[in-house]
Amino acid sequence: MAQSGPEKPVVSLERERENAIQLLTHHFAQDNISLEELESRMERVYRASTPSGLRDLTRDLPSDEQPTSPERRPAPVPAAFAPREERISSIMASTKRRGVFQVPPELKVLSVMSETHLDFTEAHFEQGVTEIKLRALMTQLRIVLPPGVRVVFQVGSFMSEASDDTDNPPPVGSGAPVVRITGPVIMSEVKVSIRTREQRLRSGDDDEDF
Repeated sequence: MAQSGPEKPVVSLERERENAIQLLTHHFAQDNISLEELESRMERVYRASTPSGLRDLTRDLPSDEQPTSPERRPAPVPAAFAPREERISSIMASTKRRGVFQVPPELKVLSVMSETHLDFTEAHFEQGVTEIKLRALMTQLRIVLPPGVRVVFQVGSFMSEASDDTDNPPPVGSGAPVVRITGPVIMSEVKVSIRTREQRLRSGDDDEDF
């Protein structure tokens, strides 16, 4: 009498696939592989049919690095001492940033397999251009800006929904702060909107759904 084979190999294959995705996203976040290489390897991950084939896709990556917890940002500092560049990282996590703080001229946002909500309603922007450089992979990212800023939305989208829902921008030449949002958005949902502090308080909703 023939015996049915155990399901253990199937479980092992799915576990190896999850491990490969986690390793690839980690090394992409650490700049060990390029965006093009990440896309190529991810396609091969989903096509692989054996655990050994999946392991081969990450065998050449540095083995002394392990995925780390999302970076914790220090408490806000006075504007005079604020850094000119800052980084917000969210890797397989839920990250929220809001409150009164000085936005640096260059803000790098890394969101990988996460839900990231950046509320700048009470934040202060310098005159001139503030660069928000995104790297979003399989994530949900929402950016809420206050009125009075001009948004330039120039992300590169791949299998994603990326929308700029801002309206009534200040006229060109008005001297209003400019927020330019750039970077790759891969298999993600990114939304940018305008909301006043009063609107947020009236709604009582700091965590509006995507």
